[in-house]
Amino acid sequence: MTTTDIGKADPAAAEELLGRLFGAALGAAELFTIHLGDAHGLYRAIAESGPITAKDLAERTGVDHRYLVEWLQSQAISGLLTIDGTEVWTDRFDLAPGVREALLEPTSPFYAGGLAAIVPAVGRAFPQIVDAFRTGAGVAYAAYGEEAVEAQEALNRPAYVNSLVTEWIPNVPGLHELLSKGARVADLGTGAGWSAIELAKAYQDVRVDGYDNDEDSINRARRNAAEQGVADRVAFDVRDITDVTADGTRYDLVTFFECLHDFAHPVEALVAARTALAPGGSVVVMDERADDVLTAPGDEVQRFLGAASAIWCTPQGRVDSDSDVVGAIMRPDKLRHLAGHAGFGQVDVLPIEHPFWRFYRLVP
Repeated sequence: MTTTDIGKADPAAAEELLGRLFGAALGAAELFTIHLGDAHGLYRAIAESGPITAKDLAERTGVDHRYLVEWLQSQAISGLLTIDGTEVWTDRFDLAPGVREALLEPTSPFYAGGLAAIVPAVGRAFPQIVDAFRTGAGVAYAAYGEEAVEAQEALNRPAYVNSLVTEWIPNVPGLHELLSKGARVADLGTGAGWSAIELAKAYQDVRVDGYDNDEDSINRARRNAAEQGVADRVAFDVRDITDVTADGTRYDLVTFFECLHDFAHPVEALVAARTALAPGGSVVVMDERADDVLTAPGDEVQRFLGAASAIWCTPQGRVDSDSDVVGAIMRPDKLRHLAGHAGFGQVDVLPIEHPFWRFYRLVP
């Protein structure tokens, strides 16, 4: 390093960055411990038993006692569990305030269990991601393992349960009335099916067809529909989104909930949606709330979207060699550009406020 280089050093900025990176490492480590607790049912066992010692929890769950003591200690230090003393081997542990809502109630608006599943999912696929950055290849969704499906399902379900019918639909002109009459709906990129299921639960005359190209997700969707009692009006099928019109069915409403930016061929997917519309039908898109223009550095939401785009959305969308995947930075102008190329004449940004998502209505 030259004297000039040393003179340009900024110790204060470096120290600030060091603190931020340590915080990121801490967060990642704690997410791993949270996923361990979820995988072994430890939080739920504590919730069901009330305050409990490590020995009793080990007997209740079948988890190794020595590892369990270490896990309990880490959770108490992190503030996710409380302890009624200072002896981790003999004192009793209980859930800290807020943990039940954040980690045990999958329909709570505060549920965040899906965040912990992201870490092992990316870890499983990471060697392929590293290689893809050299070769330009994609990384298949399946490479991220079952945790990827669990994470997607867990992160979006609370919003569908708590907001889809009560907040989002009323802000799409005429949509409540249309659904109340018994509309035919196609939910494209349906994943585990919760958006389709909540529509069917709220509107008794609606018929929903959910399509996704991931077999594991569709199997989960079918189980979820059966458990929720709507399997007679919600059907799920493994299908390429661009082939949704193959059987000639026409829909009053086509939806893309938090998925369009992941598609290898978003224009073709929108063309398929437009072609599938019945006369007077429209398309509703929920996608990432990226800033209108790049702001660097960005806030925490934009940082999350940027990172997710690099290690999750874009690699998965580049599995096709001729991919045009957008990634998580789906700005409004980009959505309008895609919709215009797909033949839509009108794109409205809907007046729905959400920290992570933006909503659009597309009309041919």
